Amino acid sequence: QASLHTSFQKERSSTAMFRRVLLGGIGASATAAVALSYKQSLAEEKMSLKMGIFAPPGGGKGTVCKKLIRDYGFVQVSTGDLLRDAVKKKTPLGMKAKEYMNKGELVPADLIHEIVGSHLKSPEVVEKGFVLDGVCRSKANSEFIVSEGLTPDLCLILDVSEACVQERLGGRVIDPVTKDSYNVNTMPPPPEIADRCIRRKDDYPEAITKRFNLYEKGLKEVLSVFPPATVKKIPGEGPPDVVYKLVSKKVDETLAHKKMETLFEGGADPKKDDVRT
Repeated sequence: QASLHTSFQKERSSTAMFRRVLLGGIGASATAAVALSYKQSLAEEKMSLKMGIFAPPGGGKGTVCKKLIRDYGFVQVSTGDLLRDAVKKKTPLGMKAKEYMNKGELVPADLIHEIVGSHLKSPEVVEKGFVLDGVCRSKANSEFIVSEGLTPDLCLILDVSEACVQERLGGRVIDPVTKDSYNVNTMPPPPEIADRCIRRKDDYPEAITKRFNLYEKGLKEVLSVFPPATVKKIPGEGPPDVVYKLVSKKVDETLAHKKMETLFEGGADPKKDDVRT
């Protein structure tokens, strides 16, 4: 009980102090200390976030998603993975999708939307938050996400040039057993599996250019549905650790903004929240 009381007092104190910073209730000398305390409380609270990540083929999206899941506990949501999982588990929606797949036909967008929407509203995803990975590939996909009340708090674009993509994908090989990706120039596969690694047909220069142009052409339409303030772009051509540092900074800022909004639900009263130091 003592521990619970201490935790409650700490949260109330940091929240109240931060509200006073925002309302001009404390001097500048205390701002840095409050900001540090507030950031620590955010890390402990593990707030959920609705997020979409966008990058051209070979833009590093997969690497970033893995780290976001590791550090923030978000659920990665991929249309292809959800479709395959639904078919594997023989869910009603999965069985409907399988009928189209068995005939070699594309699964209708409405059915895919139903599968995605059902997953995004599951208790686990609602609690943990999500990262949309390849879900919004068209304006219709984005409109569906918004219509379901799932508008992302953050739409993050990894800005990568075609030249960089050509360099990355031109040397990419994939282990067909583990599905892990390697690069013969920068991160070659271990010698014991090198012979079995393969190169995808769409990882050749002409195909890469086509895929990159399709991504660039569709990106504006995909993002046009979302509030402009949620769309952020960061440089994506640096070392993976540097890129991820920029990503996590944007995520932290968005989480802090969400937290700030909750502080003012019902109104803020700096006198009521007065904290003496």
